[in-house]
Amino acid sequence: MSIVQNLQNNYVRYSIILFVFILTVSLILSISPKHTRGDFDVYYASSQNYLAKAPVYIPHDGIEEFKYSPLFALVFSPLTMLSKPLALYVWNILNIFLLYLIFYLFYKLKQMSFSKPQDLLIIVCLFALAGQFIFSDIRLGQINIFLCCLMVLTMYLEINKKYFWASVILAFSLMIKFFPLLFVLYFVLRRRFKLLGFTILMTVFFLLLPSIYSGFDLNLRYLHDWFILLKSSPAHLLYSVKNNSLLSFYSWFFIARHDMHSVIDYNMIQKGLTPEVYYFWGVSCFIFFSSFFYDTFFVKHKEIKIAFLDYSCLFVCGLLFNPLAYLNALVFLIVPYFFILRFLFYSEISGKYGFICAFFISLSFIFNIVGHVIFFKDIHQYYVFLQCKPLMWSIILVYLSLCLGKFSLKHYFYLTIEGGNCIISPSQR
Repeated sequence: MSIVQNLQNNYVRYSIILFVFILTVSLILSISPKHTRGDFDVYYASSQNYLAKAPVYIPHDGIEEFKYSPLFALVFSPLTMLSKPLALYVWNILNIFLLYLIFYLFYKLKQMSFSKPQDLLIIVCLFALAGQFIFSDIRLGQINIFLCCLMVLTMYLEINKKYFWASVILAFSLMIKFFPLLFVLYFVLRRRFKLLGFTILMTVFFLLLPSIYSGFDLNLRYLHDWFILLKSSPAHLLYSVKNNSLLSFYSWFFIARHDMHSVIDYNMIQKGLTPEVYYFWGVSCFIFFSSFFYDTFFVKHKEIKIAFLDYSCLFVCGLLFNPLAYLNALVFLIVPYFFILRFLFYSEISGKYGFICAFFISLSFIFNIVGHVIFFKDIHQYYVFLQCKPLMWSIILVYLSLCLGKFSLKHYFYLTIEGGNCIISPSQR
C-alpha cells in the first residue's frame, strides 16, 4: 500500500511541477514592453525622477500617475539602472517568484502538501478561475501580485504570532496602496493591539526613511504631493465600465447611465459624484463588512480554519470597497479562491452548504469568462455588457461562498449547549 501511495504522491508532484513550468513559460512569454503604458512605465519614469530629486507626483487627469509612497519610488529605483526592457523582465520575473511564494506560505500553513490529488485539482481550478487576472497583472507590469504576497505574508506572520515582523510587512504594504487598511481594522477587532502599535511605529519609520536619500524637506514635499494626488482622482475613472468596485457601480447607476454620452465616451462625463453615491457605497461597505465580521470582536481565539476565511474575506472586501478595481486588481482573488477550493475538495464544507458554495464558485467562473470581448460582435455591445459589472458580481459570489463556508465551519466547530450560553468545540467534548 505504501508503494501505491508513493507512486500517487510522485505523480501529483510531477504533475504540479509540469503545470508550474508551463505556467511560468507562458507568463514570461506574455511580458511585452508594448502593454505596460500607465503601470510599469510610470514606476520606471517616476523612480528616475525620484533619483534626480525632480517632481514625482505629477497630475495627468487620473491616468499614468504615480500614486505610491516615496519609499516605493526609492525601493524600485535600482531597476532604473537597467534598460527599460531588461528592468521589465526582472520586475515581472520577481512577481512570478512572489506568486509562487504565496503557495509556499500556504504550504507552511499546512494548507497544501503538493502530494495529494486534491492539491493538484486546487491548483488547476485556481488558475482556471484567476488565470486571466494573473496574466493581466504580468502584462501590465502591475504591483498587485507583489502586494498580494505581502498581505499573505502578514497573515502568515500574525497566525504564527510574530507580531513585530507582521507589523513591518503590513506597514510596508501601506506604502504601496491603502488596500491593507482592512487588515488594520481586522486587527482592531481581534484586539491585536501590540501588532497595531508596531504597525503605527513602522509606518512612521517608512514614511521618513526616504529622507536619508532625498533630505527631510524634500521628503515632506513628496509626502504632501502624494496625498494631494490621492485626493484628486477624477470622477470619470469611476464611470469606467471596466471598474468593478461598488463605488463604480453606484456611480454608473445614479449618474453615468443617465448621461447623454455613449458608454464608450464615459470619460467625457462632466458631472461629479453626488452625495447619494457615497451614501449607498458607505452603507454597502458597512453591511458587507459587518455581516461577515460581526462576531470577530467577541471571539478572541478563533479556529484556524475560520481565521483563514476571515483573511480571505478581507481580500474580497478590499476589492469591493476600493474605488478603482480593474481587471488586474482581481489577482487578489487568488487567496479566497484557494481557501474555498481547499475546503470544498477536502470536504470541510459538506452537505448543502458545499453544494451551494460550489454552485456560486462555478457561477463566478462563468462571470469571469463571459466578460471577454471575443464573445461580442463589436466594442459597443461589449461595453454595454460591462455596464452590468459581471466581475463585481463574481466578487460578490466569492463573498457569499465565504459566508457559507464560515457558517458551515462554525456550525461544525461550535455547539451551543441547549438552554445555556456555553460554547464548546469538538475537542472539548
